[in-house]
Amino acid sequence: MSEENLTPWQKKNLEYQRRKAAENQEKSEEPKKRKFLKKKEDNEDDSTEAQEKIEHQESFIEAEEFEQGYSNDFVEDFGEEQEPEPSFFEGSFEVFKKMWPVLLLAIVLFLTSIYAVSPISKIGTFSVSGNKNESFESIVQASRLKPTDRIYGVLRNRRAIENSIVQQFPRVKAVNLHVSFPNNIEAKVTEFEKVAYVEQKGKTYQVLESGYILKDQEVAKDKISSLPVLKNFSDEEVEKFITAYMKLKSEIRRLITTVTKTPTKVTKDFIALDMSDGNQVRVSLSQITEKVPYYPSIAKQLQAPQVIDMEAGIYAKPKEDYLADLKNPEGNKKSSENTTEITATQ
Repeated sequence: MSEENLTPWQKKNLEYQRRKAAENQEKSEEPKKRKFLKKKEDNEDDSTEAQEKIEHQESFIEAEEFEQGYSNDFVEDFGEEQEPEPSFFEGSFEVFKKMWPVLLLAIVLFLTSIYAVSPISKIGTFSVSGNKNESFESIVQASRLKPTDRIYGVLRNRRAIENSIVQQFPRVKAVNLHVSFPNNIEAKVTEFEKVAYVEQKGKTYQVLESGYILKDQEVAKDKISSLPVLKNFSDEEVEKFITAYMKLKSEIRRLITTVTKTPTKVTKDFIALDMSDGNQVRVSLSQITEKVPYYPSIAKQLQAPQVIDMEAGIYAKPKEDYLADLKNPEGNKKSSENTTEITATQ
């Protein structure tokens, strides 16, 4: 019979029977359900404990990796971002910028100290250049250096070593010691040039630009070059002439061939300079640098051979007439009709 044909009372009774049967079934299954729930809870507790252990291990591993520098840029803890710990090298660049001069100085001092005590700080090679008249051996001996001497000692006493060499050799004008790393020394020698000859007591000697006479070596007459020859000058007069001579322009120095002493009653140091163009200049030794520089402009106004007298003012006269006047000291040289007054410019 279908439920549609049931009376209201029968429908209520059927519903009651169904509810009763459901309650009885529920009561019969409750022990099983409790057992299942307990087992489920136990499993969930075990799972939770295992999960907590796993999470704890993972947290420990992550913390350990972070401390070793292998952590990620950030770590989430309780949903909040943790700020990274400050790096050991943070700000070190600024410190280095302030400290680098001190560090550099310390490194240089350290390397210098090592070099100073090492064998390579001793003199390794010694060379000489520019020496034309003095031998290598004599210059080394004059320097008083030994192979065992240290380079820093040479640098400290360089001027004294240079002066020692110069004082040993009259021909040497200057010496410059150059030191190159690690232990090489070169002595660059500059010698005085030979600028004149001097005849003294029948012998001819070389004269250096310093005025020094090389009396240790006589020069043969046929070996004399185109340099001025000073006749019968004393050592002091030679030095005085060379000092003035070296102040003249090179174009004037090249013209002078012979220098002779021609003193007068008024001028004791009067000298005659024979020029290669045929003229002769007469001037006091003490006034060479003041008056001889006028010679080029004077020579352009004259027809050689002439004597240009610079004793008092400047005038010129043919050589023959001038020499004739010298034989007649009572005569007036300037009154001669052949005398030419000179207006000279440098």
